[in-house]
Formats: sequence, C-alpha cells, structure tokens
Amino acid sequence: MIINKLLPDPETITEKYGRLCKQEDAAGTIQKIRNNIRQTYLLLLFLFLLSLGTGIYRKLTNNGENMDLIATAFLFATLFFIIYKKRYSAIDKQIRKTKEAIIDDFPEFIDKLILLLNAGMVTEAALKKITFDYEKFREITGKRPLYEGLSDVNNRMQKTNSTFQRELSAFAVRSGVRELLRFSAIVDDNLNKGSGLVEKLEGEGELLWMARKKRAEEKARVAETKLSFPLMLLLLSVMLITTAPMLLTI
Repeated sequence: MIINKLLPDPETITEKYGRLCKQEDAAGTIQKIRNNIRQTYLLLLFLFLLSLGTGIYRKLTNNGENMDLIATAFLFATLFFIIYKKRYSAIDKQIRKTKEAIIDDFPEFIDKLILLLNAGMVTEAALKKITFDYEKFREITGKRPLYEGLSDVNNRMQKTNSTFQRELSAFAVRSGVRELLRFSAIVDDNLNKGSGLVEKLEGEGELLWMARKKRAEEKARVAETKLSFPLMLLLLSVMLITTAPMLLTI
C-alpha cells in the first residue's frame, strides 16, 4: 500500500530504538508508533475528502468560490507534508525518554551494587542478584529500561557463554548513555587492573545523585515557566470580567 511508504521505515527505527531495549519490547513500541501515524494519515484523508466534497457542493450551488477548493487542497497537502517530515519524531521522543529513564535509575542501581559489593559479592554475582530481584517484582514496579538492559546482559551471558565484561560494554555502547559508558569503563578497569571498585563507584554515585538533583531542579523551573502562560490567561479573563460592566456603561 502507498500509505506504508509514508510510514517510518521499520529497519531504521529498529536500528535506532532496538539498541536501547529488548527486541520484543522494541517491536511492540515500533508497531504502536507506526499504527498511530497510519491512523493520523487516514484521519487527514477522511477530513480532506469531507472538505473536498463540501467545497464541490458549495461550488455547484454557487455558495463558494474556486479558492475554497484550492485553499483546502493546499492546507491538507501541507499537513500531510508536515506529518511525513515528522514521522520519526515519535521514536526520537521515545529514545529520549528511555535514556532519561536509564539515567534517573542509575544512581539507585549504583547504591544497590555498592551495598552488595560491601557484603562480599563479586561484581557479576551482584549484578545477577539485582536483576533477579527486579524480575521478581517487575509486575509491581513496571518495566524499567536500565534493569531490562541489565537483565538482557545476564541472559546473553548464559546463552552465548560470553564474558560479563564484554556484554556490559556492548550494552553501554548500544545505549549511548555516558553514565553507563563510564560505569562500564570503571568495571573494566577493575577486572583488568584490580583497582578499588567500591571507592570509584562511591565517587561516581555522588556525582550521579548531584546530577539527578540538578535535573529535578531544571524540570521544576520548566514546569513553572509552562504554568505561567495559563496563569496569565486566567488573569486576563478576571480583568475582562471585572472591567466589562464598567466599559459597557460608558
């Protein structure tokens, strides 16, 4: 169908989004986005045909002008073009949300890992313990991209007999998250050189919590800015209601 050519290319968005999560989760999200865009195209087509029919009827009954049809065609062609150009914006937004979720969960993950390492576990065993606890309570907490990725790392290690170091590094590279790349480098340095992992993770954890606090403050300021516009509209409506009677009596 022609409409399928106007939708986001599955291979392109799988390459972009599939790196951040499991293939089955990526496939479901991609299909949902494609269906939403397809429905938008069909809705625009329906509205265009309805407007076109109305314009033809008005023309035949001498209630409209030629410009009605031209303006309608131009308007809907512009809307179709905008949707086509923005067809990847939904997946880009989903990628940003997934990366932000990974970054937000990372300080908590580091604290859990430090706690287990101080209890005497090695890094690989601590990671398995964290992912096992997450999978146990997944239905309650919901899916979280960071832990889903770490669970996938665990599964790959078991299926392919690959090393923990290699799979963690691959996950960090696929995600493109700087915090995860730094963590992978710290773990790699510990496994190769035997450097103090807990001390480095404690320092990294402090930086992550400070960054998370800073992001929360920035989001609060953005929310305040967004709220100022409806408050201005409310103030204007109050002023109009209070001054209208006085203006009408003049």
